[in-house]
Amino acid sequence: MAADTEAHPDGGEGPAPGLLRRALHGINIGHLLLIIFALHLFALSFPSDTSNGGGLVFDESYYVTASLDLIHGVANNLEHPFFGKIWGVLGISLFGNNFFGWRIFYAVVGTLAVWMMYELARQFFSKEKALLAGSMLAFENLFFVHTSLLLLDGPPVLFALAGFLAYFKGRYYLSALAFGLCILSKESGVFFLLALVLYHFWANSKRLRTPGSPIGFRKVLAFAIIISLVVGVPLWGYDYAYHPYTKTTVVVEPIVTVNQAANVTVTTTTTTTVQSVPVTNPVQNFEFYFTYQSSLTGCGSINQWNCYPWSWVLPFDVGPLPYYVSSVTVSTTEANGTVLHAAYHPIDWQGIGNLVVWYSIWLVVPLVAWRVIKRRAKEVDALAGCIIAGTYLPLFYISLVSGRVEYAFYFINTDVGLALGIPVVVGFLARGNARAERLLIALWLVAAVAFFFAYFPVNPFAFRS
Repeated sequence: MAADTEAHPDGGEGPAPGLLRRALHGINIGHLLLIIFALHLFALSFPSDTSNGGGLVFDESYYVTASLDLIHGVANNLEHPFFGKIWGVLGISLFGNNFFGWRIFYAVVGTLAVWMMYELARQFFSKEKALLAGSMLAFENLFFVHTSLLLLDGPPVLFALAGFLAYFKGRYYLSALAFGLCILSKESGVFFLLALVLYHFWANSKRLRTPGSPIGFRKVLAFAIIISLVVGVPLWGYDYAYHPYTKTTVVVEPIVTVNQAANVTVTTTTTTTVQSVPVTNPVQNFEFYFTYQSSLTGCGSINQWNCYPWSWVLPFDVGPLPYYVSSVTVSTTEANGTVLHAAYHPIDWQGIGNLVVWYSIWLVVPLVAWRVIKRRAKEVDALAGCIIAGTYLPLFYISLVSGRVEYAFYFINTDVGLALGIPVVVGFLARGNARAERLLIALWLVAAVAFFFAYFPVNPFAFRS
């Protein structure tokens, strides 16, 4: 399963444009990481007024509380593994119970994930295409939002990317460790593991091998054991230390008192005792994850666009969830005395993905499927397809069969496959023409960045006195 490094095309119709060529050549991954981390630092400070329990955005109301409970030895938020909240624990422990402590390490995780995305893409692409892949993740709005706040979706992506990278470098046991941490961060990490399994079967059917010795049964078994230990042992330790329980049962017991003096009066009262169902091992943890997730059925007040996974890639009735929106109304008086009112949103966290990235699925999937069917697929084609299939298709089953409510941010995992697939499409469309390739890279990047800033969660121009 060796990764073919795609040479940068140097054929085509004449030299690439000098300015564009110099611009793309002069940018490296360090520039991208500095830019995206600076944007994280800027965004995470809004809102910053965390007095009186305020300043929480979206599901931070659950996960900040859960992080504080972890610090204080109290079991909480059992519906997800504890490790995804460890970054909140570290931040709060070092910087205090405030907006910076809550969010800073998730911004670090998001930035590192972009780096891992680049390094993984570099196994297959030229520097320019690898930077495009990294940029597609960096400027994907929902990924940016969920790694600027204390939410749980950034760490699984980081560890999954690290796991894929280690796999293609032939570091299989290190890959297993990373995938274990991926699942320990959030149970949806199993979708990334499914993607790896799909790819591994494809690669073995093609008799491909990554650098190093072939992957035999013993290595596969060791891989599975390492993942089980990395996930199971910490969960067992958590259960032992925190004594979580899944539900509470109220039991009513009658108490009878007899008045023997009168020999006729019997007084019956009741007392209530509470019985808890404890969680004592990792199997029970995962049973509860499944049970809890299965119970979240029916859209209720959630708009239809968020409820159904196929809606996220269709350009109809796009309705992002408002995570946190602040409004400022400015009144101006015209010369004729007319008073005009204009509303601005200085802080506007929206649950919308970068549709330039998301809608690329309509180009990536047909191209990858055609190459696989024609047996022309390269490793990166198959990997992109397997990640999309492993992280996205299960959501259709969950939605259609169990009626489970879906949220658009679940598509964050699929971003990884699309980020790999977009450079594949660029290479296909350019057909070896260096000038056309660089032009496509630039256009795709400009479109994605423009969409990103159109829905950036902070509008500095709207802060008015």
